[in-house]
Amino acid sequence: MEKEARNQTVNSENRSADDIIQELYSFVDKGNLDGDLEFICGLISHEDKGVRNAATMLLLNKRPEKAPKYIAPFISSEDIAVRNLAGEILVKLGKLSVQPLIEYNTDKNDDDQKFIIDLLGLIGDPTAGNHIMEVLSATDNDNVILACIEALGNVRFEESIDILLLFYERNELYKPTIVEALGKIGSQKALDFLLAKFNMEDDLTKYSILESLGAIGDINTYFFLLEQIPNIHGPLVWPLITSIYQLKEKFNLDIPYDDKMKSLLLYTLNEGSPEHKKIALTLIKIFNDKDILLASLKFLGDDYELDDMVREKLYNNIEYFLEEIPHLLDSKPENIKHILNLLMGIVSSISYEQKESIPLLLIRNILHAVSNYLNHPDEEVRRTSMEILFYLDVETAFLFIDTMVADENIWNKMRLIEILELLEVDASTETLSRMLNDEDEMVRERAAEIVNYRKSTIN
Repeated sequence: MEKEARNQTVNSENRSADDIIQELYSFVDKGNLDGDLEFICGLISHEDKGVRNAATMLLLNKRPEKAPKYIAPFISSEDIAVRNLAGEILVKLGKLSVQPLIEYNTDKNDDDQKFIIDLLGLIGDPTAGNHIMEVLSATDNDNVILACIEALGNVRFEESIDILLLFYERNELYKPTIVEALGKIGSQKALDFLLAKFNMEDDLTKYSILESLGAIGDINTYFFLLEQIPNIHGPLVWPLITSIYQLKEKFNLDIPYDDKMKSLLLYTLNEGSPEHKKIALTLIKIFNDKDILLASLKFLGDDYELDDMVREKLYNNIEYFLEEIPHLLDSKPENIKHILNLLMGIVSSISYEQKESIPLLLIRNILHAVSNYLNHPDEEVRRTSMEILFYLDVETAFLFIDTMVADENIWNKMRLIEILELLEVDASTETLSRMLNDEDEMVRERAAEIVNYRKSTIN
């Protein structure tokens, strides 16, 4: 009677969302929610978002064992938001949801069945394997079949390998998904099958096979992949080097760095995704190749992790980077701001001894190339160029002081004043005196402070 009264109260349309939320909060410290679960679960379809969120949080925090039984029917909701919320809750409840989902998945339409299979795959519990196999054997809907294949891989159901191999020849559409599933499940039988099929398949399936071999391959697979290097082109390069890297790490193997491997790495650095580029950079032990260097600097600024990897490589080979930087700057790269920042980081980190060991002609070439950016439209580029000139050679930097003083950006002029303050040379004081007439009051005041201090010190 008490439960019935509470259900009527909570489900009453006359109750405000705030009242319902308050009542849900009152359940937080309650031990057993079994008597209240049906209406709590029912609130995930409430029109008020706050009510839905409160009910969801309560269910996920308390994790009542019987909750999935009441949530599963919302999979069939016509409201896609409710359907997705139910799926999200069921996945987060994990193993508790497996049996209720299996029991609910009876005589459902293809859309619901696919959704349920997807959820079982996301939960990843192998106990769902037999049920997924039953659905796979009974359905003739391609979408449901693909969902079953993917789910079997996600739950890593080894008993499904034989049936997956049968489905492999049934439809070209299934092949990439089956290959991916076999890669997740693993086994010698799956590995032998993929190796045997590799040269017979189109590029789409080859891509999937190459991806899977990194996960389930052995040492022999590693050498098989190395043998493929001369024959692999285009996007197939990316899963190839990824799997080579995975097996190299797995078995602590050495990778031959020859012209063929260099070609694959260059293609990846130029065309690959950030993740593939990271793997390519990891495979490059010594950063002393002009082509590799230029390819790496092209994407500087696109990804923080990639930037860190490039910096680490270059800091281990500063001399080579400095030799190439004048030509690179003369080529006017689009990401000049990031390249100059990298150069600034390097020149400001080298020791006096390292700086003295740099050939004078190379220093001059770098200074000349950098000075061309003092008139760049981007104020950050101009500021960094100015800083590099002073770091490398103060005397040369003062040759361009007119351009620096005339910079229209106040913060660039303030940075120039900071640099000049540290330089105890006549040219510094002369420049600061010129800046006493600057159009910006802040610049005039700061320059005056330093000039007056120096005068008082002399007196």
